[in-house]
Amino acid sequence: MSNKISKKRKAIYYIGLVLIIIGIILFISNFFIDIESDFVEGPSSFIRRPLIGMVFITIGNILMSIGAKGTAGSGLILDPEKAREDLKPYSAAKGRMINDTIENIDMAKDMAESKGESQVKEIIKIKCKNCGTLNDEDAIFCKSCGKKI
Repeated sequence: MSNKISKKRKAIYYIGLVLIIIGIILFISNFFIDIESDFVEGPSSFIRRPLIGMVFITIGNILMSIGAKGTAGSGLILDPEKAREDLKPYSAAKGRMINDTIENIDMAKDMAESKGESQVKEIIKIKCKNCGTLNDEDAIFCKSCGKKI
C-alpha cells in the first residue's frame, strides 16, 4: 500500500468536517433565535435543534476519525494488520517529522561546534581503592570514606 491517503478516505474526512460545522451551527443557533418563536412552535423545537446539532457533531467526529485513520486504524474494525496498513501514511509522516527534528538538532550541534562551544565535555572520575566510590580526578581524599586516593 502506498503512503498516500485515498480519495475516498479524504472525502469521508471532509464530509465529517462539514457535519461538525453544521452541528455547531445548529447547536449555537438555539441561543440566537427568538425564544418567543420557539414557544409558539412548541417547547420541543427549543430542544430539538441542539440535540440534532449534537448528533451531527458526534457523527462528524466518527467520520473524521474513519477518514483520517481508516476503519481499522480508528478502531471500528479490530484487525491489527489492517490497522497497520490504514495508519501507514501517518506513520510515514511522523517518521519524516522526527527526521526533520533530528536534522535540526544536528544542525544546532554543528553550529555550536563551529563557534568552539563543544557541548560534549569529557568527565574523568577516579575510583577509591578502599570503598570503590567515584571521585573527581583532582580529589586528594575520597568523598565517601575520607581515605587518601
